[in-house]
Amino acid sequence: RQWLEDALRENEPDSSFIFLVGTKKDLVSDAVCGRTELEAIRFAKEMQAEYWSVSAKTGENVKEFFSRVAALAFEQSMIKELENTPGHRAQIGAGNLISM
Repeated sequence: RQWLEDALRENEPDSSFIFLVGTKKDLVSDAVCGRTELEAIRFAKEMQAEYWSVSAKTGENVKEFFSRVAALAFEQSMIKELENTPGHRAQIGAGNLISM
């Protein structure tokens, strides 16, 4: 909770995505993992965060988690670009224009 409070205090409102990431999933039994994940999901909802359970050892959900972070960051960047561009148009590379 303290880390979240510190992060929110140091950043502009609505400028960050909040994730609660459970790691080391491979080190506990399925029963322990299930109980812990239920508590983590409850806590994530309380924090208004997305909960992700990952394992660096097995690779479970690691790629998916980083893809989610990248997609959200790209979307936020494009929305800001479109809002600040006359005509609400932006170009990505040499491709087609995106309109809002």
